[in-house]
This record gives sequence, C-alpha cells and structure tokens, in this order.
Amino acid sequence: MKFWLQRKMSKIIEAEKIYQEAREEFERAKQVKDDLKAKDACSKGWLAAVKATEALFLAKGLKEEELPKTHRGMRYFLAKYGDKEVRRLFSSIRDTLHIDGYYDGIVDFEELPEHLDAVWEYIERVRNLSS
Repeated sequence: MKFWLQRKMSKIIEAEKIYQEAREEFERAKQVKDDLKAKDACSKGWLAAVKATEALFLAKGLKEEELPKTHRGMRYFLAKYGDKEVRRLFSSIRDTLHIDGYYDGIVDFEELPEHLDAVWEYIERVRNLSS
C-alpha cells in the first residue's frame, strides 16, 4: 500500500472511531436530556470531521507537519483540494457542531442526529476521494 494511502486510512479510521464516540455520547445525552453531554457529542463530531479533513490533505500530498493547525488553514487547503460538496459539508459541520453546538451550547436533541449524519457523510466522501 502506498505510504500516503496508509496515512490517509489511519486518519479515516481515527475519524470513524471518534464519530462512533460522538454517537454514543449523544445517545447518553438524549436519554437524560443532558446538554453538557450533548455539547461533548458535538465536540467529538467536529473532531471526527477534522481528522477526516487531515486524511484528505495527506492523500493530496501534504506531510503530517504541513497539516494546518487552524480552521482558516483548513479552509484554505479545502479550497485547493476539496470539491464543492466537501467544502459545503465542512462549513456546515463547523457551524452546527463546533460553533452552535459546542461553543454556543445550542443543542436541539431532535436535529443533532442529522448533524452527526453529515459528519458520517463527510468521512465517506473523503474516504472515496482519490489522490
């Protein structure tokens, strides 16, 4: 297996694990209507998207040490390497999970599953992108 593909798949596997933790955290939060646990689920969902984004950049030839450390840097490289749908999903996930859900604490237990579904869709899109 090509080295870049190994690195990409490692990040994808990490993203999937974090995504599963986000889902489990959400289910626990929903059962007891715990906004703090729901915020944690949002945070984990966003982290899963970040790891998937790193996988994309590695697949496109960036080295681990070149991965952006800021959201602005991620948006810059997404403009360069991501298609329109990947950019749209990334922005949507950032806005709904990271900003609204985690930072602002706006938790809608009815809508959160849909936002987490977007994370899974994002991971799958990144997985299927070729170099």
